[in-house]
Amino acid sequence: MKLDTKELKNITVLYVEDNEMVRTQTEKILNKLFKHAFIAEDGVEGFEVYTKHKDEIDVIVTDINMPHLSGLDMIKKINKLHPSIATIVTTAHSDSENLLKAIDINIDKYITKPIQIKELTVSIVELVLKYRRINNMEELAKSLVQKTSQTDKENNELSTELEIVLKQNYYFKTIIDHLIVNFKTDKNGNITSFSTKFKNFFGYDDSILGKNINILQCASCVQDSFKKLMLKAIHTKKTVIATYTFRTNSNRTIEAEVTMTPSYGEDSLVNGYTFYLDII
Repeated sequence: MKLDTKELKNITVLYVEDNEMVRTQTEKILNKLFKHAFIAEDGVEGFEVYTKHKDEIDVIVTDINMPHLSGLDMIKKINKLHPSIATIVTTAHSDSENLLKAIDINIDKYITKPIQIKELTVSIVELVLKYRRINNMEELAKSLVQKTSQTDKENNELSTELEIVLKQNYYFKTIIDHLIVNFKTDKNGNITSFSTKFKNFFGYDDSILGKNINILQCASCVQDSFKKLMLKAIHTKKTVIATYTFRTNSNRTIEAEVTMTPSYGEDSLVNGYTFYLDII
């Protein structure tokens, strides 16, 4: 990913680290790269800083093992206030227990120490842009719902549904199916569902259900396979963004930026994928 220095200066970071030497060195770098970096030395202070500056902070970077309150427990508390905040955890330990805990509370990125500044910077920018795009689409969805003229019955049903979804923090997932080109697959890449917008753009009907995602890929185009994209998501434990050329049912090609999000079962293993397409 090519970094835009102007984009960096629009990002504010909360950095939480109990090691004084690491904290001091990293603080200097973050403040040079980004708009501002709030600093805390443990989870308790990190939570206090976040609650005070939550409207300014775009991303949280935190150590896991800290006195008083761990990084993961701090994120749990923050998620109760603001579940749509980009989060990156850093640790000197690559044990599976902490990794599973991080996945369980939807941590976006897991980085092993010593931190590579380039990797951290790229991860921060990718996540912030992703969350900003999601928030923008949510605001658009709200606006469209308000402006759409419907019968009283439809309005009442939609209002009730939206109220429930908002309380459960699943507003975006419900509205997105009606407004965004997207489809879902099982863990093996077989298509399980698709949105109305996808149907309109690509011309496929229900006969595509159960077929492998490769049916959508442009055969003559030079690009990575969808399988490679899925493996990358499993390896990095995060959302993957890439540009692909798709084939429609009428054999036309459509280029789109793909945001692929893996979903996890109760066993913490990937059980499917959701593909959001931003048509270029």
